[in-house]
Amino acid sequence: MMMAQMSWEKMMSNLTDLEHYYLDLMNELDHQSSSQGNYKELLFIEKILPYIQEQGVVDALEAYHFYKPGSRFGRIDGLGFKGDYNDPELDQLELVLLINEFVHDDEIKTLTNSRIEQLKKLGLNFFNSALKTSFIESLEESSEGYIAAREIFQKYKRIESIKLIILTNAQLSKRVADKKEVDEDVDIPLTIDIWDIKRIHDLESSQAKSEAIEIDLSEWGGPIPSLLATESDELISYLCVVNGNTIADLYDEYGPRLLEANVRSFLQFRGKINKGIRKTIKTEPEYFFSYNNGLTATASDVEYDSTKQAITKINNLQIVNGGQTTASLLMTRKKDKVDLSNIQVQLKLNVVSDLKSDELISNISRFANSQNAIRDSDFFSNHPFHRRLEQLSRQILAPTSKERIKPTRWYYERARGSYLNEQSKLTDAQKKAFRSEYPKEQLIVKTDLAKIYLIFDKRPHDAIKGAQIAFREFAKSIEKVWDSNPETINDYFFKETVAKFIIWNACKKAVYKQEEFVGNTKATITAYTIYILKALMDKQDLEFNYPKIWQNQTVNDFYHNQFIETSVKLNVLLNKLSEESGKAVLSMAKSKENLAKVQSIIDNSDYFSLDMMFKTQLVSKNVIEEKRQDAADQNKTVTKAVSSLVELCNIPAAKWLALIKEAEEKEVLSSKDKDVLSLIPNVLLGRSIRTPTDKQVGLINKTLAQLEDKGVYLES
Repeated sequence: MMMAQMSWEKMMSNLTDLEHYYLDLMNELDHQSSSQGNYKELLFIEKILPYIQEQGVVDALEAYHFYKPGSRFGRIDGLGFKGDYNDPELDQLELVLLINEFVHDDEIKTLTNSRIEQLKKLGLNFFNSALKTSFIESLEESSEGYIAAREIFQKYKRIESIKLIILTNAQLSKRVADKKEVDEDVDIPLTIDIWDIKRIHDLESSQAKSEAIEIDLSEWGGPIPSLLATESDELISYLCVVNGNTIADLYDEYGPRLLEANVRSFLQFRGKINKGIRKTIKTEPEYFFSYNNGLTATASDVEYDSTKQAITKINNLQIVNGGQTTASLLMTRKKDKVDLSNIQVQLKLNVVSDLKSDELISNISRFANSQNAIRDSDFFSNHPFHRRLEQLSRQILAPTSKERIKPTRWYYERARGSYLNEQSKLTDAQKKAFRSEYPKEQLIVKTDLAKIYLIFDKRPHDAIKGAQIAFREFAKSIEKVWDSNPETINDYFFKETVAKFIIWNACKKAVYKQEEFVGNTKATITAYTIYILKALMDKQDLEFNYPKIWQNQTVNDFYHNQFIETSVKLNVLLNKLSEESGKAVLSMAKSKENLAKVQSIIDNSDYFSLDMMFKTQLVSKNVIEEKRQDAADQNKTVTKAVSSLVELCNIPAAKWLALIKEAEEKEVLSSKDKDVLSLIPNVLLGRSIRTPTDKQVGLINKTLAQLEDKGVYLES
């Protein structure tokens, strides 16, 4: 037994980081599959899809599964569009098809050229089948294949290109060539985008907001003229001039991936083309350089030509200001067939060191956009709310539970990949200790937090619109809270957030085990089930008992039974509303109109109800509101004390000593008060390492006020 254990440990120690990641991923999917009763293939898509959307590969992609082994109709596992979906006049569309190649194996397998060809053929066969009414009519109207095929059929005339995403837990063979040619099986430009296990691991473990884009400018119109502007150890800045065609070509190739994440969010939220920029491009291209502010971008490294007056390569290019200019150049060229060769664009290129990249890129992005209509909310990834929540998650111990006899913590992942990255340099023993303290099932990622917040805020229709859209809605709401009442983001807020996560996760598990529910509607049913329960509670002035759920770190069978009862009725209702509206459940449920219909049924009928035993688990809404208010008031007091301490410590030690001396000479200072006042100069002079407590700060301020009444003042 001892030998077997040693052999196992030796084998594990010899694994590469990628192999460790693969085993962790497969174990995680195993656990989720057992607990949720869901297929690993679907859970894999659910886990990785937010990464793909975050990179701007697709605006919105939904899981639609269709495959009949041995048939000629092809296969897909997901479908989406890239472009302005709702405005046919503004933008053509890129159709995005997803095929999931999930391999059930303990070791990483290889994805070969021949298998890629097979998967490509399956995807194109489905596309070609979807253009035939006979194929669509042969499918069950409620099936995912029917919904996906109808989407393609209805939008076919707007589809100008196809991107086939192959998602796999295998590793791409080194022999695989890049495939971007027009395929003989389809008369539309086709791109294959492969997301293999290595690409996923590299992105998740890097903590970068975007995949690195490496640009060899010899392939994009040639080197760009540049002038060194400033140089330091941490930042080198260049002034460059770039041809309009180069920018348009790069954006056509990389799309929103070229834009820094926050600028990407801004651009998607407000539209893609600027009328003023478009007019200048069309009518006065020679004045574009003079009229336009140009672009600001960051990079991790650049290479020059022999003269060192032109840049030949740029690594990890990210545009942080000028997103509308970038998009407008491409869209105007496409829509108006305009020649951009006479257009020159100013580019401020900032090469940032790895050491301070997060801080500098954030500042460059913020200040470059300070003259535009982009507010701080558009830089929400760096918002202090996230930092506060991250800090709380590292400080607050969760109570023990039936499953765990040792206290643990919930890990809030402010920067994507930080959970994995924190473990990357640990020994196996240290990793084990880390995961014991921060179990994987107690990891909360930002996109899940956004969904949960919106669901419990009774906005399930926003929560199911995709990770990035939901996150933007969440950001707008949270910033209002932060601006008006930052003290509400406190220990209790964090504990209540965890309790909501536990409720959401339990509801999700209950829903996903229902075989009669259509696969891609289960997330919708989960969100709406919690919404319905919240609405029913509101009618009776009841609320979830968040403190008790936090204390127990779980919910009991009364919750489970209520989730099942409500979700089954909801499934019937959504299918009925779908038939009446002629829309698929997924698209219908994203509308305010559908939400209003569900709310009307809650208000005007007893179709939905709260089980009596479930109601015993609830508390009065006033109880929770008082908990929130008490926590906010307490936090506000602490915040004031900290603020006061900072102000007191900003006064030089010499002035404190002068105050004490003057008060002693006038015999208006007791030895006790002297000790109180000496706390600050002792810290400032290094005589003490103990920072005054909140109570002591209060005493210092009280003593200062008493001295002022006696004519002794502290000079600030």
